[in-house]
Amino acid sequence: MEIGLDNRIRTYSGGLGVLAGDMAYSFADLGYPATFVTLLSRNGYASQKLDSSLGQLDAQDPWNWKEMLSPTGTRATMEIWGRPQTVGAWEYKIKGKTDTSVLFLDVDYPENDKGVREATDRLYGGEQNDRLTQDIILGIGGYRVLKALGRGVEMYHLNESHAALATIELLRDAGGAEATRRRCAFTTHTPVAAGNDVFHVGAVEEALRGYSWVNWREESSDGVVNLSRLASKYSGVTNAVSMKHSFVAERVIGHDHITHVTNGAYHRRWVHPELKKLYDKYIQGWEDTPTLLGGAVELPSEALSKAHAVAKRSLVSLVNLHNPRHFDESILTICVAKRFTGYKRNGMLLGDSEKLQRVAEEKGDLQVVYAGKTHPKDTSAKGMLADILRKADLLNRGTGRVRVAVLENYDIDMAKVLVAGADLWLNNPRRPLEACGTSGIKAAMNGVLNLSVYDGWWLEGGIDGVNGWGVGPRTDWSDLGESVEGEDEAALYSKLFSSVLPTFYQDSESWVDMQKRSIATVGPLFNSYRMVEEYVTKVYARAAGTPAVYSRP
Repeated sequence: MEIGLDNRIRTYSGGLGVLAGDMAYSFADLGYPATFVTLLSRNGYASQKLDSSLGQLDAQDPWNWKEMLSPTGTRATMEIWGRPQTVGAWEYKIKGKTDTSVLFLDVDYPENDKGVREATDRLYGGEQNDRLTQDIILGIGGYRVLKALGRGVEMYHLNESHAALATIELLRDAGGAEATRRRCAFTTHTPVAAGNDVFHVGAVEEALRGYSWVNWREESSDGVVNLSRLASKYSGVTNAVSMKHSFVAERVIGHDHITHVTNGAYHRRWVHPELKKLYDKYIQGWEDTPTLLGGAVELPSEALSKAHAVAKRSLVSLVNLHNPRHFDESILTICVAKRFTGYKRNGMLLGDSEKLQRVAEEKGDLQVVYAGKTHPKDTSAKGMLADILRKADLLNRGTGRVRVAVLENYDIDMAKVLVAGADLWLNNPRRPLEACGTSGIKAAMNGVLNLSVYDGWWLEGGIDGVNGWGVGPRTDWSDLGESVEGEDEAALYSKLFSSVLPTFYQDSESWVDMQKRSIATVGPLFNSYRMVEEYVTKVYARAAGTPAVYSRP
């Protein structure tokens, strides 16, 4: 439903969209032929304005798609709510060994119904019927546009439940359920409701009344159609996005054969230019072969420190453009940058502001940067953000030992500054709801240390005291127990007090050694090249049953 390719293309809300963009660039680099399909979302996701008393004020975030994209000139017809509707597409091309095409579906045509024309106006906007219309456009409309373009698709990779309805087209065209499963793979990205669309069976029957070959009563359970279960049922392989997430997803979807492909980040996009220069000198070939980043343990300490200082200077300069309490390059700087939503517990670090201040007074000053947007209709998340703004204001008026900045309009360009310039990347979601989380991966590739709850990718890649620090208990893969309220917060303050701050301020040599190990342990394994190779060999080939088909040109 979303993809983050370029800061000027406003069709993403957070990490999921950026992951899709990283994947598209990696397909092009590696030479696997692929076409990505998404919605045009002419008015973007949300433009954010922060007010200390009102919290987040949001508006549409329009962008100039006619300047960034090329018209394909191809249109297809589909039926929604009993009437024929036209769908077309605009195209963005990524150059590589094989060019990757990204299609942005458009339904803003005079002959279409007003409700359909407006359905792709804004990412994740609208009410329940609008969301169903969006899913129909993405799944069915996307399938028909690909067919009209003659792309010769061998495998349909359905990301999240939003694309699930492509399967009902294949049920007819491919010749039944088994043939459809050989053409589809399904990735579930998140165990929370936003990624698993559910619609009343009556609404689905009404919206898709022309699709007589599907018995929606048989596809429903308890009166609803769950699109994640539909996608999983008609896909040859269903995968989660980390090892832990595969166990969680089995419970959420009700499917007991879910494998996993742990997410990765596109190293070419996320490594800071100053770090890139360093890697080019000492780890030649790392861009084409990111496994070579394991050699980061041999980087000269002084050179790494100087490169990180340049990246940190950019972060401090960005903050000081907007923050009344200026940041200082010598102070430990923590970043909490991600979508604001309940399970991510963005405000945990400030949960006990007085205790945090005491930690800083005893062990060393702290600077905290917050960035991220809430969904315009997520009142709970808006309340959390407002609470952070209030606490930040109180801390900034205090002793100055803890300084807090909350930045507006977090986007790709800002993320590049933060993931490279932070000293410490904080991630404290409620276990086991962090399917993977990729921001910490991007940070680690830049030599930034992670401080994270053991969930998602950190459960696989985190080594306490070696490449960062863990928060709270390290549970077994299959342990689906949730975080105990207050336990992680206490563990977070304890780790800052006993390990993070003493190392940063009193043992700079150990800190730099950990930076090297952060790059060396995370870069080779959690990059998007490895991720794409696993999708090709572990998911697509297995679903199709013909591994020889999926070879790189």
